[in-house]
Amino acid sequence: MTNTIFVSGLFHETHTFLRDKTELAHFKEVSLYHGQEILEHNQDNSSPMDGFLSYAREKKWQVIPGVQLAAMPSGTVKEDVITYFRKHFFSSLEKVCDSIDAVYLVLHGAMVSENTPDVEGSLLEELHHFLQRKGRDIPVVAVLDLHANVSQKMMDYSTCMYAYRKNPHTDARDAAIRAAQLLDHILTHPDVRKVYHQSRHIIPPTGLGTAAEPMKSLLMHAAAIEASDPDVLCINVMGGYAYADIPDCGFSLGCYTKGDTEKARIYLAELMALLEENLISAYPPENSLEEVWTILRNEPDVTAPVLLIEASDNIGGGTPGDGTGILAPLLATGRKGIIAVINDAVAVQQCYGVGIGKEITLAVGAKTDHFHGDPVQLQGSIRHLSDGRFELENKNSHLASISGAYVNMGSCAVIENEQAIVLLTSHKTPPMDIGQLRSQGIQPEAAAFIIVKAAVSHKQAYDPIAKRSFYIDSPGLCTSYLERLPYQHIGDKQVSLTTQKGINA
Repeated sequence: MTNTIFVSGLFHETHTFLRDKTELAHFKEVSLYHGQEILEHNQDNSSPMDGFLSYAREKKWQVIPGVQLAAMPSGTVKEDVITYFRKHFFSSLEKVCDSIDAVYLVLHGAMVSENTPDVEGSLLEELHHFLQRKGRDIPVVAVLDLHANVSQKMMDYSTCMYAYRKNPHTDARDAAIRAAQLLDHILTHPDVRKVYHQSRHIIPPTGLGTAAEPMKSLLMHAAAIEASDPDVLCINVMGGYAYADIPDCGFSLGCYTKGDTEKARIYLAELMALLEENLISAYPPENSLEEVWTILRNEPDVTAPVLLIEASDNIGGGTPGDGTGILAPLLATGRKGIIAVINDAVAVQQCYGVGIGKEITLAVGAKTDHFHGDPVQLQGSIRHLSDGRFELENKNSHLASISGAYVNMGSCAVIENEQAIVLLTSHKTPPMDIGQLRSQGIQPEAAAFIIVKAAVSHKQAYDPIAKRSFYIDSPGLCTSYLERLPYQHIGDKQVSLTTQKGINA
């Protein structure tokens, strides 16, 4: 018998400390699809939705698509976006509710709106009650980002959730397939028990790379448990998303089992103890530029390129991508061979008004707020203008988990002078794929210094070409030093090894 699955997606990582709100227009820039559009736009695009659809074809499921919204990480989501999603989600579901066998959702897990600190939990709760009113007892399964801030509601009102295992998220599509496989199992073996453990720790993104501690050991131990206990469907090790000032912010664990819940609690206690043992690794220190110059002077054999990681303006973490906290002082040193990307739609339009090959002087960056430096005066020639669209060189790129294989940076301009090549974009675009630069005629291997606005998501793309890499302590709302942020709603959770709550720096 063919199963009929209703599928939808709601994907956003919400940075609540940002001033600007995320509007419906921001979702239109990435994904805003209805019905058959979901199937058309996600076919073979390497996204989590593509992963689900490919598995559904393999199983010959009948897929009924509802609505899909996704946007780049950014500020608190306006309530009308949630209203829009709910309206289309439930109206679509209403029409087919009596004929479906399950609901499958592509979620992020760290979405916050103006009125709802736990958007996914509230959605799952509403969906649960909707199905109850319809007399339908069917599985609700979701795939989640590893950075989800999982709540008790999310656990209580879903049947099973499966999270990415890798950061950078090179397995997002595979994780969606694994979630679909679990759904397939649950359709014939519906008895699933859930155990949830929320920790007191809020960890910065720089401490959540899965090739490093503490996540490396945690995920290995979780995988070993999954392999050794046939009752365990999955164990999710959720790093959490630090820049959401909500009660459910932070690291958590979840176990889905067909066996003894007490045994599942023991498993999660083991993992939590392992986190505590390796907690110092979750808060890695960063260098000043002066310290980097000292290190490089003492290592004369180091060749280029050197990565200067600007985690404080981590685009994949939600910040505007126009920070100048590294670019400005780096230019002031007189060093050459610099490559940087700045999100600045105003500067792009100025370049279009002048034209390719012409000289221009303009103020670049730091136009969104006062947290990410001051505008930099940049003089140079306009080397390239484009519509900013490119295809990922690596279809398993972290960026595919957000937008699929085809990326739109908006109108772009490339400015070059004797010190630097600066790519200006109109839509902030995380540095998760080298194709971002190469598509604009920039060869990153030739650089002396590359400024990378990321925390971990860049590593798959940039580490293979880098000779050295340094995290730089610079201004910005994705700072790794979380105690600098004005948290108000996290209770007694820890944001560092020494402080219990954030302070307004």
